[in-house]
Amino acid sequence: MSVHLSLAPLLESFFRNRLTKQRNASPSTIASYRDAWRMLVLFAAERTGRKPYALAVEDFDRDLILAG
Repeated sequence: MSVHLSLAPLLESFFRNRLTKQRNASPSTIASYRDAWRMLVLFAAERTGRKPYALAVEDFDRDLILAG
């Protein structure tokens, strides 16, 4: 049985909990991470033909990352 982890809740948790609460990241740092993830998610959506909200962790494989 294969479990597909949705990317959206993981990213939300990363930004809300990890960067802001645990790491106390500055607004500039958060904006940099946001912009980088936005570009990667849009690229992945284009390559996979899926909507950004429908992407799963499994969509970000080695080939996709190296193609970016």
